[in-house]
Amino acid sequence: MKKICLKILITLLAIVVIFSSLSITYAASNISSEKSELNQKIKETKEDLNEVNSQKKESQNKVNDLSNQISSYETQINSLKSEIETKTNEVNEMQKKLDKLEEEREKNQKLLDERLVTLYESGEVSYMDVLLSSADITEFISNYYMIETLTAADKELIQNLENEKNEIADTQTKLNASLEEIESKKTQLESVQSELSKAKNEEQKKVDNLTQQSEDLEENVEEYEKQMKELDKKEQEQEAQLKSKIQAAQSAAASSGTSSSGFIRPVKTGSITATMYYSSGKYHGAVDFGVPVGTPVYAAADGVVVTATWGGSDSYGYYVKIKHYNGLYTLYAHASSLVVSAGQVVKQGQLIMYSGNTGNSTGPHCHFEVRVSPGGYSNRVNPLNYL
Repeated sequence: MKKICLKILITLLAIVVIFSSLSITYAASNISSEKSELNQKIKETKEDLNEVNSQKKESQNKVNDLSNQISSYETQINSLKSEIETKTNEVNEMQKKLDKLEEEREKNQKLLDERLVTLYESGEVSYMDVLLSSADITEFISNYYMIETLTAADKELIQNLENEKNEIADTQTKLNASLEEIESKKTQLESVQSELSKAKNEEQKKVDNLTQQSEDLEENVEEYEKQMKELDKKEQEQEAQLKSKIQAAQSAAASSGTSSSGFIRPVKTGSITATMYYSSGKYHGAVDFGVPVGTPVYAAADGVVVTATWGGSDSYGYYVKIKHYNGLYTLYAHASSLVVSAGQVVKQGQLIMYSGNTGNSTGPHCHFEVRVSPGGYSNRVNPLNYL
């Protein structure tokens, strides 16, 4: 009677522990869902951040290019300013020469006029009068040559001054035309430079705006990652609680005569069609049980479902991965349909899926792996050592 009461008490304790575990599982499932959503947010935000940073880099390159162009135009404009200053100085120098030549021409004209006035002072004397007043032929010839020489010299002096004045005036005209051309070119360059400056300012506004967006997105990522760490912490705490309660349930079950140590076959029927290596010698890393589509597949031991999803048409198809409390993992692949979901606590022998032929499969079977960690091929061990 005492033994029966003890078994009933242990059974009730196990039931309480299991129900308590289910509540923790539900919470764990919520956390898993939150983490999934948060991971998606982090992924999308980082994608947005990369896009914004890419646009920012592109705009910054444009700003730098425009700055270089503006600097180039500034150099050309400064060069033209220097050339304008030089040309202006040359024009001014030409003007000074013209003024000086005009002054000399007026001075020589004045001297010539004075000389003629002196010559014509006593009556209105003409060159003919001078010639006719000659005492003899010798004086006549002398006066003639004197008058001719004087007239020729005066004319040559005045003509030379006039020629030089015309030459300088022509040079000045050319300098003025060149100056106007340079100033026109300078005006055009300044206009282009002004447009470039406007374009640069607009592009800089884009850079500033994108910089702000980038900073905001970085803050969002930091906040999401902070939330993820908090969820990881909660998940670890809940997993520890769950493990403790499951271990209590296992102890209670063991006390009542039920053992959950070791792994059981994931299917009750079917023969082994492949082991760790195929007959060809190629690495397989699992045991295959040849069973028809729709055959029930059971958990090999107590644990928590880590993954229950579609693995892809070129991989596992529909599959389930379970974490066990001895540190091992089991994986069941190529299912036709799944019964459990991620975060769910399962007992040894509990239905988790139905076998199928999905993913990279050559025929209906149950693909069964045992892993020492949740990673890939290098963490798989021979399942037959645990069955």
